[in-house]
Amino acid sequence: MTKNLKHLFLLVFLAGGFLCGYAQEEETEEREYYNKEDNSVCFRCHGNQYFDIYSEELDEHRTRKMFKGLVIDSVKYYDSDHWSFACTDCHSYNYRDYPHLDELHYEVLPGCEDCHSGDDAMAKYNFDGIVEEYNKSHHTRLPDHPYSCWSCHDPHTFKMEVRTEKLIATVVAHDNGMCLHCHSAVTSAEVMLGISLDPLMETHSWLPGTENHLRNVRCLECHAEIRDDVLVAHNILPKEQAVKTCHECHSSDSRLLSTLYKYQIDEGIIKRGFFGDLGGNSRVFGTNSHSKLNLISLILFGAVLAFFMTHALIRIIKK
Repeated sequence: MTKNLKHLFLLVFLAGGFLCGYAQEEETEEREYYNKEDNSVCFRCHGNQYFDIYSEELDEHRTRKMFKGLVIDSVKYYDSDHWSFACTDCHSYNYRDYPHLDELHYEVLPGCEDCHSGDDAMAKYNFDGIVEEYNKSHHTRLPDHPYSCWSCHDPHTFKMEVRTEKLIATVVAHDNGMCLHCHSAVTSAEVMLGISLDPLMETHSWLPGTENHLRNVRCLECHAEIRDDVLVAHNILPKEQAVKTCHECHSSDSRLLSTLYKYQIDEGIIKRGFFGDLGGNSRVFGTNSHSKLNLISLILFGAVLAFFMTHALIRIIKK
């Protein structure tokens, strides 16, 4: 009997493993890389740090180093949200000819709104509102620095970060990485000379626990204008207009509810109100009460109230 039970248990275990594996396989999206062969022509040079050139006049091959900004990681590209595109969907088809024509350097690349504006599937992200906010941004008012969508969002590696209460730190690191790419560059010479004090830490030294703030909230929380119908703020304000008061975040009406935690609240991942869990998930003191502490407080209050009522009732009966 024991042996039969062991066989039955093993059979059920194997069947369960097979069904789980089958279900997982069904849920996994099978990607078909239709453009991989065509794209390989581009990645032959732009997927490597070095490329070869040939001079017919000298009948000679030479190896040159690819400009860092033109090196595209093909693995990250095919893992990005734009994995299904051919390079020539965004870049001129004339790039297939090498050497590339000089006039191609003046090619105007499409922006996010050129593909996503008016798309019903993307309506919840309100790309029209994003473009409107971006056009008011401080970045667009710096004529010496031609900013575009691609200045912050690399189309070759862009991947939408999934937002849950457990991945807030990932979202913060991802979004702040875009800002730090330009605003926190430290040269190797500074490191060698021992003067590598990050200017970002220095300019934000007025913040209590500066490093802790920079790890747990995004630059956008203080440096961008809030707009309710846009998930992520894109109107970057001049530094003079940045938030510099504690109560803006550390209060029951925290601006974080309309910025960093907006998605979680809208999706019901984080609850608001007296029994809300925002305080526990965000670790931002003053934004909300904690549900477990609320429950403990109510139990204690109820116990004290029951004690006094019982005591009063006993005194009345004994009279």
